[in-house]
Amino acid sequence: MINQEQIQVNGRNIIGDLFKHGNTSTAVLLLHGFLASKESNYVIAEGLNDINMDALAIDFNGHGMSEGDFSEFTVSKAIQDCKAAINFLRESGYKKIGLFGYSIGGFVALNSMKSGRLPVKAMVLGSPLSDFKGVFSHADLNLWKKTDMLRAGNLCLNIKLNYAFYKDGCLHNGYESYSSITKPTLIVHGSADDVVPISQSEKLVNSLPNAYLLRINGAMHNIFSQQFKDESLEAMLKWFSSNL
Repeated sequence: MINQEQIQVNGRNIIGDLFKHGNTSTAVLLLHGFLASKESNYVIAEGLNDINMDALAIDFNGHGMSEGDFSEFTVSKAIQDCKAAINFLRESGYKKIGLFGYSIGGFVALNSMKSGRLPVKAMVLGSPLSDFKGVFSHADLNLWKKTDMLRAGNLCLNIKLNYAFYKDGCLHNGYESYSSITKPTLIVHGSADDVVPISQSEKLVNSLPNAYLLRINGAMHNIFSQQFKDESLEAMLKWFSSNL
């Protein structure tokens, strides 16, 4: 059963799909990647249902069905979305909560968790961006600042996105701040990722005191492509089963 949920975040509505397996006290929040939507995490939600866990896949502000203009999207707002969704799950009666973040959703998850106050027991990061500047500084920063147009050849992007996104994202950057995250964390990253290089996760795993890096040999940024979906999903489900 899938219930559409509406979560209030500072006067705007965030939309999420709650995949309910039945009578369970365990749920995982799923955070999508840049320019994606909650639907991109449905395969994970269905996998979690198969092991008797509920899953909440949300659309970040300015994405999918959630309110907001994408051009005004920022990491800070996405962190607010994440925290509000976790609070929603807690208030809905879930006793065990997990967190999954893909790509920039991984960056949001990391920066949400480093406060140490969220009721999250375990986390999985898929192809996570952990060095914001390392990815977005390849853009034409002068053009971005003047026109609020993001042009980045390494990301194949030419889109309307306020330069405030870059300035805000840089405020959250820094591997040293992740050392406060003590919850068990699995990082799943493709060895051939040409969007977020695996070197970021190799550095990240050494910054987290309780983390493990699974390299998916030959996989690019999308670790859930048909060729690598089974390996990536199985590892995720085993991690949540063991740690929630």
